Amino acid sequence: MPDRRVHAFLIVIWLIAIGCDRREQSSASNPPSAAPTSQPEVQWVDPRTIQPGPIRRDSLTPEQMERARKLQTVFVEVDGQSVEQWVDNFKRDLNPDRELDIWETMAKAYTAYCSKRTLSPEAKKEVYKVVLLRSMAPEKDVLERLELKVLTKEEAAAVMRGF
Repeated sequence: MPDRRVHAFLIVIWLIAIGCDRREQSSASNPPSAAPTSQPEVQWVDPRTIQPGPIRRDSLTPEQMERARKLQTVFVEVDGQSVEQWVDNFKRDLNPDRELDIWETMAKAYTAYCSKRTLSPEAKKEVYKVVLLRSMAPEKDVLERLELKVLTKEEAAAVMRGF
């Protein structure tokens, strides 16, 4: 079940990226005098309802492959996906480099928090959950939405300071 949720979160990130691309394209056509748009509203969905998107490319570049391998190494204890699964997920992205950047920011925050503490496997999974949600939503929304069993809200906020 955790693999399915992680995969679903990847899809949600992808959906957000598509929305951002469309907003960027539409804002480029607006005249400079147009009022700036507000932050997009976060829409929470049940990960069980999300289906994977199509494979968009046959392979990743050697650099992208190396980045995906490093990410898998960072998150393997909380994510459990193989390198092949990580690569497959990035092959589904419209812009794999942007997604890799997001995941590298998540890895930096995760590592910064976990490396300074002795955490149980359950606590590490919650740290992962925090960085995953934070990659898709503002800190305020994440703190309101989080269901924590091990970490406190203050600790979750400390994790997000890594962003």
